[in-house]
Parts: sequence; structure tokens; C-alpha cells
Amino acid sequence: MNTDIQNNEWLSIIGRSLAFLCIHSTDLKDKGMTEQANFLKGLGMSYADIAALLSTSESSIRGLISHRGKSKNKKTKIKKGGTVDD
Repeated sequence: MNTDIQNNEWLSIIGRSLAFLCIHSTDLKDKGMTEQANFLKGLGMSYADIAALLSTSESSIRGLISHRGKSKNKKTKIKKGGTVDD
């Protein structure tokens, strides 16, 4: 395997690990999934990686971030397993 490819894989793993630590060592752990997902998306993480970190599905994260952008005054909660409560 090429050294550049190995380095990129490790950087990706390190990035996801740091994002996990940021969520769980700050006040974000006490906030809802919306705030956590928006934070992780702001770090440039993919929807799949965000879903894996938050124990939900990629489609739920896409819907949550998309829905949140359309309705900032309304709280949206996603239950584990991907169902949305308004």
C-alpha cells in the first residue's frame, strides 16, 4: 500500500477520534443531536461519519441538518434509530 494512502487513512481516523473527544469532553455532550451534528458538519465531517459517531443513520443526519436549516426556531429531536420528533 502506498505511504500517502496510509497517511490519509490515519489522518481520517485521527480526525474522527478528535471530533468524538470534542463532543464528549465539552458541553456538547449535554446538548441535543442537532447541535452535535451541526458542530461535526462544521468540522467538515461527512454525513456517514457523523451518523456513526452519533449512533444513528446517515439519512437521519441529512434530514436533521437540512430540516434545522429551514426551521431554526423549532427544535427537532431525532431518536436513536432515526425517527424524527417535531
